[in-house]
Amino acid sequence: MSSKFEIDAGSESRELDEILRELERLVPGSSSIDWQDSRTRCAEILEGIRSRCRKSQRLAERLYETEYIVGGDEQYIIRLEQEPERLYKVTHGENFGCQSYFSPMDPDLTGKHFHGTGNADPFFYLRRWRLLNGLGGFKTRFEGFLPPAPGGRLPRVCISQSMIVGNNPSTDAIRAAFAKYDFREISSDAFLNFHTRLLLTDAAPRNVRIVDGSPVPFDAIAQLASDRILAWASK
Repeated sequence: MSSKFEIDAGSESRELDEILRELERLVPGSSSIDWQDSRTRCAEILEGIRSRCRKSQRLAERLYETEYIVGGDEQYIIRLEQEPERLYKVTHGENFGCQSYFSPMDPDLTGKHFHGTGNADPFFYLRRWRLLNGLGGFKTRFEGFLPPAPGGRLPRVCISQSMIVGNNPSTDAIRAAFAKYDFREISSDAFLNFHTRLLLTDAAPRNVRIVDGSPVPFDAIAQLASDRILAWASK
């Protein structure tokens, strides 16, 4: 893991880049779209990509009638006999994982300024893993799109990750590990690299492992900090 954000050119990142480019081609001006209010359009776009994606078609066959467990608010978790070293994670029916909303106020003195909520934006979800792939050797792989859940409208996204053996680290251990790579804790479970603007929220012990002294935020929420967040954190 480097103190600078690295443009990773591995196969996992290239696949994420390809999907993001396809979405950008189909949805010009995506950053200005309110995805929560555009569910029908979002479903049509993603279903079109899914129907053309051979990898997604093979994925549906591989995961057919497999058992899963609920992995918190974000995803279902699946383990395949043929790949025991990997975890497959599938988004819930109408959300693409979670995002964090920022609140500069903390009237209850909880120490938290970033709060988890559902994420309607497929760009945000895919960029999250792309950003995390630039942090070090641990890579998240895009596996494909799956049909909507029964009664749902949105195709689901499936990623996979290598299993990480180890216990949940302490909060102090996470702080110390991130500090070595120029990440500063700006709120409870939130770390910012001021040079790269890379912001990691929900980097709690349940979502981070420390491997050979380096933090692996395998389920943290990654994004580039806005000017507003950067100005607030700089005070």
